[in-house]
Amino acid sequence: MAKKKTTTGQTSARMVMDVLKKHYAFTPDTAVGYDAFKNLRLSTSVIAYTIANLMETDVIMKTDDDRYYFVEKNWNKVVHKVNFAYVILLGLPIIILLIFLGIQMLMS
Repeated sequence: MAKKKTTTGQTSARMVMDVLKKHYAFTPDTAVGYDAFKNLRLSTSVIAYTIANLMETDVIMKTDDDRYYFVEKNWNKVVHKVNFAYVILLGLPIIILLIFLGIQMLMS
């Protein structure tokens, strides 16, 4: 199996989530501290901002002792919402075009 490498094309969110997955941080018991992110090629402020954004959607959860873990189920919900938005953005113009063409055919 090919191993993912950190590339310039990766988002900071993906990089942060990959660290949590690599450390198997999926529950409060297996959560990792902030030092787990020290090898990322991101500034501290970018890492903090990314973690905060992912915490807003409950993709990353914080324990009482300031450790972090990844919640796959919540990530899948975010992905589903994004995919749905893309379908709407791409599908709506096509539907409007078909309605417009249908009206033109009826009027001619």
